[in-house]
Amino acid sequence: MNFLKELAKKKRDTSLAKFVAVTGSSGKTTVKTMLGNLLQKYSKTYFSPESYNNQYGVPLSICNIKTNDNYCVQEVGMNKFKEIDNLSSIVRPHIGIITNISEAHLENFRNIKDIAKAKSEIIYNIEKSGTIILNRDDKFFNYFKKIAKNNYVNIISFGYSKNSDVKFVNIKKNKGKILLRLSINKKENLTLNINNLNKSYVMNVLCCVAVIKKLNLNLKKIKNFFKNQIFLKGRGKISKIKGFNKKFFLVDESYNANPLSVKSAIQNFSNIKKNSNNKYFLFGDMLELGRNSDIYHKKISKYVNKSDIDKTFVYGRESIKTYKLLKKSKRGEIVKNFKDFYLTISKILKNGDFLMIKGSNATKLYEVSNKLLKGQINAV
Repeated sequence: MNFLKELAKKKRDTSLAKFVAVTGSSGKTTVKTMLGNLLQKYSKTYFSPESYNNQYGVPLSICNIKTNDNYCVQEVGMNKFKEIDNLSSIVRPHIGIITNISEAHLENFRNIKDIAKAKSEIIYNIEKSGTIILNRDDKFFNYFKKIAKNNYVNIISFGYSKNSDVKFVNIKKNKGKILLRLSINKKENLTLNINNLNKSYVMNVLCCVAVIKKLNLNLKKIKNFFKNQIFLKGRGKISKIKGFNKKFFLVDESYNANPLSVKSAIQNFSNIKKNSNNKYFLFGDMLELGRNSDIYHKKISKYVNKSDIDKTFVYGRESIKTYKLLKKSKRGEIVKNFKDFYLTISKILKNGDFLMIKGSNATKLYEVSNKLLKGQINAV
């Protein structure tokens, strides 16, 4: 392990590329992949495959950089203090990104402020005269801003807040197009052709624009880039499924879960027009939340109750706490095993209905999504 780390440091020392490091409680992989693909429009770019964001993945990714790469986008993850410090000291980014802060991996910390403190470690390892890209809407924005200023790191913010450097203005639909209008430093307006109305997706777009602006690249080249972006596996892609002798829509959110990502998934699910069809939600435990797990699972019931989800099914011991606080009209069933769920859902799904799946990876709810996507469940 030490050999790999030292090799990565030497590779970093000899590279002439501009390095970008992405961390945050959710959206890291999506932003890293989106930004990596975007920078490839300008020049040779390397970005880490999958979620290579730990003590093995980060140095391995750095070692894979080619000498002619001009940009490198690296994801940096953690579940305890000093991990981001350790990993970002290898990357030594010119630009750092903190997407957001939520209760992911809370079991290893006293509270959410400790999570923010751990994420802030990236700021200390940004190259001299470097920049940190911050979510202006996040409640820890001022906390990160203060650390950045004390360490002479430049700050660029993005978000819906009127004080954002890269600011959401509005979204309009025109002749089948979704047009996102944003403002940069209150001086420059930019309109982008995008393919999704989800707020979390829009925030990712704003974050990427902030990086492009910082690198002083031509913004005109990205006007149509986002209209062809596809969702990563398990992160909100909507697919038409043939299963149970019916045709319905699967909203695959099965890649991991924390309170923020589940809340966002429910809000995004509610934004889908269902017309006369029904929406069903299979929700699995959010893990690694520590002693406050009860509180966070109970909160999810509020989001479901306010949504237009018709029935919610829960899988796992923790999610039962969510189920008990749901309106009776919104309760599906407590799922004991996947076979029982297939049997139940096959009886109530109708053509054109929607099914969303979300839970921590350890619940293995992704197996349900995978089987449906592969057409492995046709009759029960």
